[in-house]
Amino acid sequence: MKVPDGHSAADKLVSHIIRYAKKLEHSETPFLIQKDRKWIYVNLAARKILEAEEDIIGKPIWDNLPPNIHGLVEERIQSCKSGVSPMPVEQTWITQKGNRINLEVIGLPLMFFSSDATQIIIKDITKQKMEKKETLEHLNLITENMIDIIGLVNDKGILTYLTPSYEWITGHSHTDAIGTSPFSLVHDEDRSFVMDEFMRMITEQIPLSVEYRYTKKDGSYIWLESQGMPIQKENSSRYAAVATRDITKRKEAEFALKKSEHTHRIILEHSNDLICVVDLEGKYLFVSRSYKDIIGIDPQTLLGQDAFKFIHREDHASVQKYIELLAASEDPEPVEYRKIHVSGKEVLLEGKGMPMLSGDGKVDGLVFISRDITEKKKAEEFINNSEKLAVLGELAAGVAHEIRNPLTSIKGLFSLLKQNEMDKEKQHFYYEVIYEELNRIEHIVNEFMALAKPDALQIEKEVNLVQLLQDTVMLLATEANLNNVEIRLLFKEKKLFVTCEKNQMKQVFINIIKNAIEAMSNGGVLTIGIEEEMGETVKLIFADTGVGIPEDRLKTIGVPFFTNKEKGIGLGLTVSNKIITDHNGSLKVESIPGQGTTVAVTLKNVKDNKRV
Repeated sequence: MKVPDGHSAADKLVSHIIRYAKKLEHSETPFLIQKDRKWIYVNLAARKILEAEEDIIGKPIWDNLPPNIHGLVEERIQSCKSGVSPMPVEQTWITQKGNRINLEVIGLPLMFFSSDATQIIIKDITKQKMEKKETLEHLNLITENMIDIIGLVNDKGILTYLTPSYEWITGHSHTDAIGTSPFSLVHDEDRSFVMDEFMRMITEQIPLSVEYRYTKKDGSYIWLESQGMPIQKENSSRYAAVATRDITKRKEAEFALKKSEHTHRIILEHSNDLICVVDLEGKYLFVSRSYKDIIGIDPQTLLGQDAFKFIHREDHASVQKYIELLAASEDPEPVEYRKIHVSGKEVLLEGKGMPMLSGDGKVDGLVFISRDITEKKKAEEFINNSEKLAVLGELAAGVAHEIRNPLTSIKGLFSLLKQNEMDKEKQHFYYEVIYEELNRIEHIVNEFMALAKPDALQIEKEVNLVQLLQDTVMLLATEANLNNVEIRLLFKEKKLFVTCEKNQMKQVFINIIKNAIEAMSNGGVLTIGIEEEMGETVKLIFADTGVGIPEDRLKTIGVPFFTNKEKGIGLGLTVSNKIITDHNGSLKVESIPGQGTTVAVTLKNVKDNKRV
């Protein structure tokens, strides 16, 4: 170690200090020793921090200290000279290369050697200071731009800090608000509660969370939610860090939800439909009041009971199958089933269910809405029978006329057969004609009787639609001729099979054709065509050249229970629409007043129909 200039090698004091310092030459703790404001020792770790490539022993300590801290350093040296170690302090030093670094400095007196010598331990905190500065800058950037309001409130209820978001949310200046009480802008009805909660947080040192209304600068109110955290400093001063957010939209949604729930509850409690919720085990979770009126059962007594308990045993299988389809997330058609009234009578219901799904998409339960259709069914049957009787009555005249013609022929032929002079060949011809005419009468009577039979729904899997149409047209041919109506069949198929109830489908065709004939009182053309469509369906088109239907009247076509008969269409369309619907088909009516009406009936055909 080099001895500073101006000192002899025999200087015992410096020699002792250097001998002491050399023992710590390789210490990881950087330190220096000064005497008379000059460095007399610098260990390797300190040289590295101070970037001392040249020897700095004997050089003034002020070379490494900026002027603004010279006075402070001198005070600390004097403190060490008095035998007192000053508290650690952060200082900015200058390296040999002229770079400024941040150090944590501790001064230790070396009075054992000399009252003028001081050992200085340093720690480079430049990186930490830089990281701290960046962190503070980041925090400042976050707080200055965050959506929520961050504020500090002392135990007197005065704001000492606010983020700019206060102004964005409330309209009040955040700088003007500092030094004021935020409670003065709290809604009158909420102020006492908020202040009490704040004081409870401060005194009991517990977090708080409150919701309240706050006055904006424009005088309107918003809903705020504040979460406070009490903080107590060492000097016993107490304050709270408060994070506040605008929850106005959430509150409005909550109010709307409550209003909706109230409305739905009113609907549920006064609905005539049976509404229930069942769990996956089939137990009632909710039952509407309407159960009392329709089934005669107190809904409260049903909670927790098996939902199948009051369902007719014969309908258990169909309802169970419907539930399985719902649980499989399918959308089946509404199911008809019967419940047993407490009096023992059957109540016919039409029910539709919806699965209740959990957050992960699993079915938690089912909601059922069922409607009493007992009277509706009776009315439909009455209308169906009434419409059929009306059709049969109007057909009677046509059928009688159709039978009268072959009877007249038969009567005349029998008169001729009474003549003895007739040869056997002519007699045989007359017999053949009589036989054909009788067959014709029998066919007409059979068709009429088939239509008059009760509607026992007997679905046939393969009904020749072409033959059914031809038979119906033949039945109405006389009436069409009497009204100067030409019926054109625009299809070449001889066989085209569908699944249907034959007599009901014939009733539909009769209704449509008779309506078309009535719409053409001055004569016209009824065109009937068949189109096979994609998706295994077949469409029948009945287009007439009649008077057409006004647009306002067209909207009521096929509406259940609408039975007003008007010229052109309407007779039996309600029943026809019901029959087609029962066959999973569709009936559509289009019309242009003065030009005519087109009725399209779509049915499911049989797979692998062979066109002939």
